[in-house]
Amino acid sequence: MKQYNLIALRRKVFDIWNVPVLVLIISFTIFLLYPIFMVVKSSLIDVSSATLSFASYVKFFTLRYYYKALINTLLLGVLGTLGIMAITIPLAYLYTRYRLHGHVLIGTILWIPYLTPAFIGAYTWLILFGKYGLVTDFFRNIGILIPSIGGFSGILTVFILTYYPLGFILLTGAFQTIDPALEEAAHNLGASNFRRFWTVTVPSATPSILNAALLVFILIIDSFGIPAIIGVGTPVLTTLVFGEFTSEMGGPPVMAATGATILLSISMTILILQRVYLQRRSFAASSTRKAVLINPSTLKKLLLTLIFVVVLVVSLLPIITIIISSFTEADGPVLQYGKFTLDHYKNTFYAVVRPLRNSYILATTSMLFDLLLGSLLGYVIVRKGKKMATFLDAFIALPLGIPGVLLGIGLILGFSRGPLILVGTGAIMVVAYFVRRLPHPVRTVSAILAQVDPNVEEASVNLGVAPIKTFFKVTGRMILPGIISGGLLAWTASVADLTCTILIFAARWKTLTVETYAQIRSDLYGPASVVGIFLLLSVVVPIFIINLITRSRPGSRVSKL
Repeated sequence: MKQYNLIALRRKVFDIWNVPVLVLIISFTIFLLYPIFMVVKSSLIDVSSATLSFASYVKFFTLRYYYKALINTLLLGVLGTLGIMAITIPLAYLYTRYRLHGHVLIGTILWIPYLTPAFIGAYTWLILFGKYGLVTDFFRNIGILIPSIGGFSGILTVFILTYYPLGFILLTGAFQTIDPALEEAAHNLGASNFRRFWTVTVPSATPSILNAALLVFILIIDSFGIPAIIGVGTPVLTTLVFGEFTSEMGGPPVMAATGATILLSISMTILILQRVYLQRRSFAASSTRKAVLINPSTLKKLLLTLIFVVVLVVSLLPIITIIISSFTEADGPVLQYGKFTLDHYKNTFYAVVRPLRNSYILATTSMLFDLLLGSLLGYVIVRKGKKMATFLDAFIALPLGIPGVLLGIGLILGFSRGPLILVGTGAIMVVAYFVRRLPHPVRTVSAILAQVDPNVEEASVNLGVAPIKTFFKVTGRMILPGIISGGLLAWTASVADLTCTILIFAARWKTLTVETYAQIRSDLYGPASVVGIFLLLSVVVPIFIINLITRSRPGSRVSKL
């Protein structure tokens, strides 16, 4: 009996499913927590005396050059989030309550600006409303001078136009899960549509609205490409950190580390508040019945459809612009619309080949690591108890609150010397992508696995098949759509990454995002459009495949977050 208890104890202690958890802890400790420590440490070191000091923080909050970037970041985050919520709450409500002309098509097209890399959208708005932009030039020729997009207002506008689809996607799902009996009861009591919306629908969706708002806020303050391209003379924390770090490469990056640490504090505070709030609020619907779409009168239906048509035009304008620009003659930043040319493709093709290959190699390598570990961790979260799931879910979510610029600086500081040197190699980029994108396969796998009956797995184990072998031969086949979706999602996010990549890439490992950004900064708008199209296709096609895989499962659409 004692021998049997000892064997059972050993099996419990040496559970094979502890291995992926151990790998997660080790990899995150080395490649996430250690880089964060290096950045925080650098911000607290006095350069002259090499002692612990808060002098850099005092300098940051007393010099206008530095604290202005913090103020701009917070203002853009708050105003951008409010603007996006003001647009998406009514749009999501109308979309989920009324039948429109081309209803499904509208919902599909609204995904496109969300899938487009953010800095590509910023670039196309610059083509349209910049100093030499198409719209700006048109009004200039008829004697009307309009201000060029740029500065604080330009960044804010582009943030709203870029990230509003995320709010729409999240809130559409939220409004669809509200128990229709609540709205029907309000209607039967004589409440008008407007009053019912504000007193029943919005309060019922408040947790989802706040959740969406917090996610959008984190995206805005972590963005580098949009303020770097649009924000002329308007520093934010990401651009400030990037500028300080590149100028301090010859010495200790104290101010860059300080700015990155402050940005980290903001992101992590938001992430913690989000998790605490979500844990306290229940999202469970009291009814499985969904609201039936109302078929409005012909005039009302036409007006509602026109509202969404305007939104669709604004959403597709950047895509149309970048395609037209790639075939338009250009003299630096001046695009001569109406003059067709293929020169941009001829001259840029060879410059695209290496970045395209590098992006695919790096993203695929990191995706394979994410898939292997993420799939196993997703299984542990769903099958191995609530305590383990709570710990893993919180730990795996850490990268979502880590700014890309901070991770990039931390990896450079942590692995530029010593036993493990990664700086200057493609490995540092694989590590960054692996850490940042691991939450994607974990979440897609755990979501689909929660719907799979565990009896099949138990039967396989009872027949003598090892648990890990059962996972790969039985469970893996049942959750294959989730694995593919998670892998493609991690892949596209890595291909589209600029915020972290711009800091850690080596010349021979230049990616599509870096090449596009370099062309834009060099005012070569024609070639930049060509590279941008390759980047856009690299992102949109895999996401299209994901939606084909998941469209048969209600509520299974994926998010880059």
